[in-house]
Amino acid sequence: MDIIWLQRDLGLYMVGMFDTHYACDALDYPGKGLAFLLKKFCDFDADKKYQMADWRLRCVPPRCLSYSPL
Repeated sequence: MDIIWLQRDLGLYMVGMFDTHYACDALDYPGKGLAFLLKKFCDFDADKKYQMADWRLRCVPPRCLSYSPL
């Protein structure tokens, strides 16, 4: 959804983007996304319920921080 929002709201278009799904597929990992990679390499459980949150808000609501390893 990030790409759709960037295009719609800011007129930005991505070129040469890195896709975690295709990377996981090429490496033959059982999981195919960022959440899998965060758990595997950072031992971080991304809370996917905030995936569709409005990340344009500033300051980012504290409840959304459980989605990001920052």
